[in-house]
Amino acid sequence: MAPSLAAPLAQVCAFALGCALIHAARRHAAIVTALLAAVAVAAALLLLLAASVASAPDADLIDPISIAEAA
Repeated sequence: MAPSLAAPLAQVCAFALGCALIHAARRHAAIVTALLAAVAVAAALLLLLAASVASAPDADLIDPISIAEAA
């Protein structure tokens, strides 16, 4: 009989935890929003950094004399 009650009890606990998280997020909406915005900006910066490193030419392929002549 105990295993048959475990599944509904787990569902009730998960529902209660979800409700608590929703109410906590409402109470601290400004903090959660600021945190999510900071994470989004940091992720965008890391993505741009990774893209710029991936597209940068190798240092051995750059000829400093031709760069100086072009300027």
